[in-house]
Amino acid sequence: MKMITKEKILKLAQEHLLNSPRFLVDMTLSSDNKIMLFIDGDESVSISECVDLSRHIESSLDREEEDFALNVSSAGVDMPLKFIRQYNKYIGKNFEIKLITGDQFLGRLQAINSDKVEFIPLKKNPNAKKGTPVKYKEGEAQAYTLDQIAESKIEITF
Repeated sequence: MKMITKEKILKLAQEHLLNSPRFLVDMTLSSDNKIMLFIDGDESVSISECVDLSRHIESSLDREEEDFALNVSSAGVDMPLKFIRQYNKYIGKNFEIKLITGDQFLGRLQAINSDKVEFIPLKKNPNAKKGTPVKYKEGEAQAYTLDQIAESKIEITF
């Protein structure tokens, strides 16, 4: 059985996504040719867009030569953001942020400036009662480059 290379899959994915509002966020390729692709977009990603990319890649690979399993999915809200481009659609949302220094905080995404993301640190308001609109006290805005951020995930609230 011939091995599929990561480079080949990346090339096929990027060629399909070129000039579209979608982009590749992550990819894994196991030793037994299980391929996982995660895409994101400047707006939401539909199932049909995942299917289109999957079909493009499948039609470019020969199952006679290369047996493989392919899964194309949108990057879920539980996945950490990796690219500046991903932050644009989340301005005003709260994030759980871990810096490479080890510091962690909750912050509201304020702005994106070329290579930096700007957060307003949030601290729980000790006087907030159930139903109070002011759940947090805001700190001074802080900007970080992506290489200063170890992980940032959207705060999921219910």
